[in-house]
Amino acid sequence: MTDARRTGKRITTVTLNAAIDKTYFVPALTPGKANRVARMIAQPGGKGINVASVAHLLGEEVTATGIVGGSTGDFIEKELAKQGICHRFVHAEGESRVCLNIVSDSGESVELLEPGLATEAEHYDRLMRMLEELADASSVIVLSGSLPAGAQTDIYRDIIERLKPFDVPVLLDTSGPALEYGAAASPYLIKPNEEEVAQLTGSSAWAGHMDGLADAIAALLSGGIRCVAVSLGDKGALVGMADGIYRVEAIPMQAVNPVGCGDAFLAGIAVGLHRGLPQADLFKLATACGASNALQPSAGRVDPAQVRAFAEIARVYRITD
Repeated sequence: MTDARRTGKRITTVTLNAAIDKTYFVPALTPGKANRVARMIAQPGGKGINVASVAHLLGEEVTATGIVGGSTGDFIEKELAKQGICHRFVHAEGESRVCLNIVSDSGESVELLEPGLATEAEHYDRLMRMLEELADASSVIVLSGSLPAGAQTDIYRDIIERLKPFDVPVLLDTSGPALEYGAAASPYLIKPNEEEVAQLTGSSAWAGHMDGLADAIAALLSGGIRCVAVSLGDKGALVGMADGIYRVEAIPMQAVNPVGCGDAFLAGIAVGLHRGLPQADLFKLATACGASNALQPSAGRVDPAQVRAFAEIARVYRITD
C-alpha cells in the first residue's frame, strides 16, 4: 500500500446525521429520582465526526463533511474549527440533533439519541457534488452513521457508486437497510456486527461459532467487498481480507466509556490505509484506537501515546487463508 501522506491527500469523513454529543457523568443512575450531573462534556458528534476527530488526533489531515442545520449545526462547525479540523458541510433547515450519553461512576451508561433534522433531495444533490470535488484530494472516504429524516435508504449506495470513478477506498459503517443497500455497491470496507452479518448473508446458522462467522465473512468478500471487519465487543474483531481472515484480539482493560469505540476502530483502519500500513499493523492500530477511546471520558477521543503503546502489544493473527 502507498503512503498517501507523500501525495498531500487527506481522509474525508461523511456524517449525514451530525450531532452535538453530550456526556453526563452522574454518581449513579437511579430511575424515578432526580439524578444530579457532576460533570458534562459537549462536543461535535455523529459517527463520521468521531472518525474525523480520532484521525486528526493521530496527526492526519482530515476533512469532515455531511449535513448540519440550525444553532446545533453552528456549534458543530465552530467546535471542529477550534480543534483544527477542516469541514465542509451542506446546510439544511431545522436543527441537527443532540445525543446524550449518561455515565455512572459504576460504568453503567444510557444513550438517548434524537432522530436528527429533516433533509430533502436537494441537500444530497449538493453533497454529491461536494464529494466529487473532495474525492481527488482524498486517500480514504468514510461513510458513517445513521440516516436523518428524508434520506432515501439507498443513499449510501448512490454515494458509493458516484465515487467509483475516483478509485478511492470507501469505508461504510451503518446499519439496517442503509447497510444492505450500501454493501450491495461493494465499498472497500463494511463494519457490521454479528447480527448485521446474518442480515447481509441471510443466515445465522453459524451464530456463536467463530469458524462459521469466518465463512460468512468469506461469502461477503466474494461479492466484491475488499474488507469485512466484524466487531465482537470485548472479544475483539474478526476481519476478512483477500488473503484470509484475521483475528484481532481485544486489549484487556476496564472501560471508562465504551461509546465511540467502533468509530475509533474505524478511524484506525482509515489512518492505516492512509499511511499505507501492512495489514497486520493496520489492524493493530485499529484495535489500539478502540482501546484508547474506551479509556476516555467521551466518544471520538484517543490519547496518541496510549494508541502507540497499545499497538505494540496488540495481537493479530491470520486464522484462514
